[in-house]
Amino acid sequence: ETIETYKDVIELLGNKPIGDYTKIDGRDYRNSLSKIPKNRKRVKRYRDKNIQELLSMNIPQKDLMSFDNQTKLISRMTSCWNFFVDEYPEYVSENVFKSKSIRVNPVKRKDRRSEFTEDDLHLIFNPKTYLPAIFDNPTGRKNTIQYPYYWIPIISALSGCRLEEICMMRCKDLMKEKGVWVYRIREEGEYGDLETKVKNPYSERDIPLHSVLVDKLGFVRYVNHLKKQGKDRVFWELPKRGEVYHKNVGRFFNDKYLRKIGLKEGRRKISFHSFRHSVETHLTNQNVNPRFIDFLQGHSQKGMGGNVYMKGITIDVLLNECVEKINWDVEWEKLKVKW
Repeated sequence: ETIETYKDVIELLGNKPIGDYTKIDGRDYRNSLSKIPKNRKRVKRYRDKNIQELLSMNIPQKDLMSFDNQTKLISRMTSCWNFFVDEYPEYVSENVFKSKSIRVNPVKRKDRRSEFTEDDLHLIFNPKTYLPAIFDNPTGRKNTIQYPYYWIPIISALSGCRLEEICMMRCKDLMKEKGVWVYRIREEGEYGDLETKVKNPYSERDIPLHSVLVDKLGFVRYVNHLKKQGKDRVFWELPKRGEVYHKNVGRFFNDKYLRKIGLKEGRRKISFHSFRHSVETHLTNQNVNPRFIDFLQGHSQKGMGGNVYMKGITIDVLLNECVEKINWDVEWEKLKVKW
């Protein structure tokens, strides 16, 4: 993805020495992102056109790149230029991609992706709908994905983990630290061939497993069962599409299951990512230390000294003062399955 971003910048602004890029180039790049369609290299209508041709088109609003994705691409180029400023000051004296003005999301707050309510979660994890949607297999196909669809939403609801963070989980990433079962998230592998990847440096963290996962649903026993079968990845059934494992889960949960139970009706912007927002709001409403919440979710630490402060938190404190505060009043025992 990063290399593709660099290629797009060169196509738009020209291939020239790093010292020749200007603030005007940075401005033009930012402005162009708001006019370029999302998934342009996969959508038939756009995939054979270059960036200049796309900028000359009248692209429907629904096809345009999201504000969040624009921000991600700008951040990617800003980070690259920070490196140049630090390492090659004889050529680059300022970050031309960094804007002094604050970017504002054009989507109204009420129309942005929202969180699940507690009633939503009761509906999602109703055993009468959740289990049949996953395990009933009228086609009889042997390659039907089941356990990833079962475990991954539950793990997110009890941790606030990002979808890809869960989908990429390896069996060896579950371990016991000072008597507490944790999921250790680290980026590993060679550049261009990463086994696991993280969104930002703060995303590398140890997440204590909620007691519902360990004691009531037997997730650790499930992973040990996979180890005995010689599996490396917990959700080995998920194919890697591009650089990610989450595509199948996202389609099943967002496009199929949420629609089936009626949560996709109306104007609400909900998706798998809503679990993350829900956990953050739920813990905030219980007056959990905001730094604990940031650490649990892999957010960039806010304020001076945030990183240093977080290093002093023991895993048992994070478990008891944060993770175990997640309580949705779901009857988890009724969702327990045999494997």
